[in-house]
Amino acid sequence: MGKRKDTVVAKVNAEELYDTQLESAVKNYNQFLKDQGIEMRALGQDQMHKVRHFMLQKLVERELLHQEALKKKIKVTKQEIDKVMENSEAKYPTHEKFLEDVLEEGETIENYRERLAYDMLVNKLTAKRYEDLKKEFSPEEIEQFYQQNTQLFAQPESVNIGHILLNIEEDGDAKKWDEGKKKLLKLRESKKDFRELAKEYSECPTGKKGGDLGFVPRGRLFQPLELAAFKLKINEISQPIESNAGIHLIKLYDRRPQGFIPPYDEIKELVEQAAKTNQAQQIYQDYIVEIQAKATVKLFDYSD
Repeated sequence: MGKRKDTVVAKVNAEELYDTQLESAVKNYNQFLKDQGIEMRALGQDQMHKVRHFMLQKLVERELLHQEALKKKIKVTKQEIDKVMENSEAKYPTHEKFLEDVLEEGETIENYRERLAYDMLVNKLTAKRYEDLKKEFSPEEIEQFYQQNTQLFAQPESVNIGHILLNIEEDGDAKKWDEGKKKLLKLRESKKDFRELAKEYSECPTGKKGGDLGFVPRGRLFQPLELAAFKLKINEISQPIESNAGIHLIKLYDRRPQGFIPPYDEIKELVEQAAKTNQAQQIYQDYIVEIQAKATVKLFDYSD
């Protein structure tokens, strides 16, 4: 994988893993946390140490799997690598931006291709293992998984709302905004069913189904809409609310508290996916235990 001869942090059979690899893995994990709104430095020194140890364990696991893939003579072709690179680069505006993002410090495109091939070999091996051992779940088994793991499906506080939207461009003149507000105030006072009003007047695609947005957790709506939605009482309709899309009326149909667990019939598909994910994780972990039992792994002092 284009390793430099620096401090050895682990040895997997005859293969040495280096501090630069560990630093790179920690850096990537740090970025992942940052994307979730978590600053690793804010976790404290002890937690950062645990993260570093966790990432070392993951590096060892990947090396074990890589060596197993080589033993089983699994191959990755040049064409397969080219295809992955092509698909990745298509997400960037320019070739330079792509390289800037994927190449690590001091790395060449060939080093990157080696890293890619390494990961693709591991992924091929684990995918085959999963396909060989996975089992299909019966409806009864899926429901049993739900009953045994209800807390997996606990949801954040949410509101079940519908809305009516009048599209007005952000730079539209004040007269259009005033007219829109007056129109929605009249609709707000109407005795007609809100869903029927949405079908007739809403300019949002959801209007066709009565303006229903379903259950929406905090953080998903434009802030003024969220503030209004979570303050409403059941069956109450908001005052007109401006957003960058136009002007809205919101009606609250129901609310769910933090930690609410939906009934099984409502989330069958989600439960089935969770059961499959759990099975895949178990197959992966069992495989790591099996391979590691036949390997010689040494972890060295890597602390600050």
